[in-house]
Amino acid sequence: MSPANASEPPCPGPPLVSWWWRGLYVALGLLLVAIGVVGAYLPVLPTTPFLLLATYFLARSWPALNRRVHRLPVFGTYLREWDEHRGVRFEIKIWASAVAIVTAGGGLWFSNKSGWIQGLVIGVVLVGLAVVWSLPTIRRSEKKIAGDS
Repeated sequence: MSPANASEPPCPGPPLVSWWWRGLYVALGLLLVAIGVVGAYLPVLPTTPFLLLATYFLARSWPALNRRVHRLPVFGTYLREWDEHRGVRFEIKIWASAVAIVTAGGGLWFSNKSGWIQGLVIGVVLVGLAVVWSLPTIRRSEKKIAGDS
């Protein structure tokens, strides 16, 4: 191990893909990170599933970038919780649902768009909510136990 990497703990992680798949995985990982970041600002687009998929691809193609994504101030917290508990906190599900419903509802209330566009927005919000609520929920006891040890 070189001195520059001495501060990084060894991370067994998943095996890297072959060199000819690596470019595709890196491109997909970066695209999914970008979509996840956009989703943080557009309530009808969920963030978490895209970031989880991004880390799947980056862990297998560019582990150093995957570690950087896990250290991001906001998104990294959720990704680390997923890695440790394979779930999302209940408060996050409530917050994400409330923001999506209020924002989409306000947009529909104040817009003069045709019925099919309103139906499309409602459909996208419902799919996003279904994805968020289908993820496993981290119980408070799991979080405390992990924090105590």
